[in-house]
Amino acid sequence: MKIYADFGRCVRGFWTGASCRKCVDVCPAGALYVEGRFVKAEPSLCVGCGVCMSACPTGVFTAQLGPYISCREGGVCINGLRAEDYLRLVEKYGEVTVDARCDDCSLRGRGLEELEKAVKAGLKIRVIRGRGGDVGRRMLLRRGLAKLAGGDLLEVKRGPPRRISYDREKAVELGLVSPRRPAIDVEKCTACFLCAGVCPIQAIEVDEDEVMLKVDGYKCAECGLCAEACPEGAIKLVEGGEPVETYLFEVEQCPNCGTVYPKKRGVCPVCGVGRELIREVYGV
Repeated sequence: MKIYADFGRCVRGFWTGASCRKCVDVCPAGALYVEGRFVKAEPSLCVGCGVCMSACPTGVFTAQLGPYISCREGGVCINGLRAEDYLRLVEKYGEVTVDARCDDCSLRGRGLEELEKAVKAGLKIRVIRGRGGDVGRRMLLRRGLAKLAGGDLLEVKRGPPRRISYDREKAVELGLVSPRRPAIDVEKCTACFLCAGVCPIQAIEVDEDEVMLKVDGYKCAECGLCAEACPEGAIKLVEGGEPVETYLFEVEQCPNCGTVYPKKRGVCPVCGVGRELIREVYGV
C-alpha cells in the first residue's frame, strides 16, 4: 500500500535539539534514516508495511485505509495501527474487518495488542485469526512490483513545520489509550514558555493576558518534545491526574520599559534588564 510522508509534521522541524527517531527505529526495510537534523527517506526501499504510521506521534505517515485491513492483499501491516486508529475507521465505515493471521510472521509486534484493545472496547471489528505464514517475502515482492509499475510505495512531501490538530478525548473515554500528559514542576519552571513554542500540536498554550499556561492532555500526542526542550528540566510526561491543567504565574512590571512579564523569568523579555540590575538602578 502507498504510504504518504509529510515531513512538515515531524517534531524535528519544531526544535533544533529534537532527537526523535521512532520511525527510523521501527522501519524493517531501512527506508528511513537520520541525516543531520532531519529524518530522510529512500522511497525505493519502502515495502509499504506502514509500521512507521503507529510509531510517529505527530502523524507524519499516513495511508488511505479502507474497511478491510490485510497485509496479504496489499494493505498495511496491523503493526501500523493503534487502537485509536480503529476508532476512526469504525466511525468512518461502520464496521472494519482485520486480517490478523500473524502467528508465524516475523513482523509480529504490538499490533495485535492494539487490535485487542479496540475489540474489547466494543468497536465493531471482525477479526480473521490463524496462521498465515510470514509475509516478509511477500512485501519484498510488493516493492518489486511497484518498481516495475514505475513507482515507489512511499511518497514524500517536505515543507516548513506545520502544527496539526489532534484530539483523543473519545479514545481515552473508551479506554483505547492510557494517556500521558505534560506535568510542569512550578518550582523549577522559569516561565520561558519554550514548551508552548515547540509543541507541534498546541497541547500547551500561553494566555498572555492572564500570564498562564494551559496544558491539554487530550491534545497531547506524547512526542515528549516539551520535556526535551525545557532548559530547566521542569516538564515530564505523567499518567493520571486532571487531563487539562492550568498554571498561573506571578507577574511584575519592568520599571525600565513597562513590560509586564512572569516574575520567575527574572529578566524582562523586551529590554533584557535583569532583576539584579533593576534593583541597583531603581532601588526596587
